[in-house]
Amino acid sequence: MKKHSVILLFLVTITITLMSVSMTSCKHSSSNTPDSAIFLFHLHTQIVDSTIGGNSDGLMGGMDSNTTGSMNPWYLDSLGRRIELFIPQFFVSNIILVNANGTTYPLTNVVLLKGLDSEDYYLAKAPVGTYVSAKFTVGLSSADDATSPSTDFLTNTNLTGSLLAFNQAYPTQSTMWNGTNYYGMEIKGAYDTSATGTGLNPILFYLQIPNSLTTQYQIVLPTRGTAAANNFPVYVATSGSTNYIHILCDYGKLLAAINLRTSNITNATTNPLVADTLANNLLNMYRYEQ
Repeated sequence: MKKHSVILLFLVTITITLMSVSMTSCKHSSSNTPDSAIFLFHLHTQIVDSTIGGNSDGLMGGMDSNTTGSMNPWYLDSLGRRIELFIPQFFVSNIILVNANGTTYPLTNVVLLKGLDSEDYYLAKAPVGTYVSAKFTVGLSSADDATSPSTDFLTNTNLTGSLLAFNQAYPTQSTMWNGTNYYGMEIKGAYDTSATGTGLNPILFYLQIPNSLTTQYQIVLPTRGTAAANNFPVYVATSGSTNYIHILCDYGKLLAAINLRTSNITNATTNPLVADTLANNLLNMYRYEQ
């Protein structure tokens, strides 16, 4: 009888132990799968009130209130000058999402190259919550800035590579590399100087702003739900949701800082003051679309 009691006690102990391990394992597995939401940047190439590239009609033109009312590649900047863009591009890094509770969510290993026509850029999955703003830097980190394109720019179709970029084949990124490091922003276009707006006497401009200048300024978008952000609604990121941060990248406001007749070229060695002036004006270039 005593022997049977010992065996029964042993079996009960084993059963309780297995149940405890099973319950603990389930709880641990669940804690490793937090709810998350997808975030993307939707970046418009903009000249004041006109969106160019992306969904516009043609590479450099479209019909809108800022042109003559017909298909026209010329757009009015904030000074009323008629300009067009051939290559407007810049790097984006150091992206940070700002939660309504005051915490921030930095996105590691996420770098974008914004071109003329591409608009949607996958960022990352972030914890669910209410987000009210985003911050980013124009340019690359110091480590990436010193890494040649053959190493930095790998095929990213599966979101792999040292620089994480999505929906972007880097069609013109080689012009961002000067042999030693990168330009944080590059703008190539034309300025129509004809009195009647015929476009027959344009001045070409080619502006390459060194990465060391663009990265000095962090772009901080205003807090949504406030007057500073036109009372645009906050981002309510629920589990499995997709959230777009719509941003206008306004070259019309950026270029208003310089005289395109006399300051139409800058790079790592030429007219550094022009590059510095443009970098100082980056904070005025970005705003919410909606």
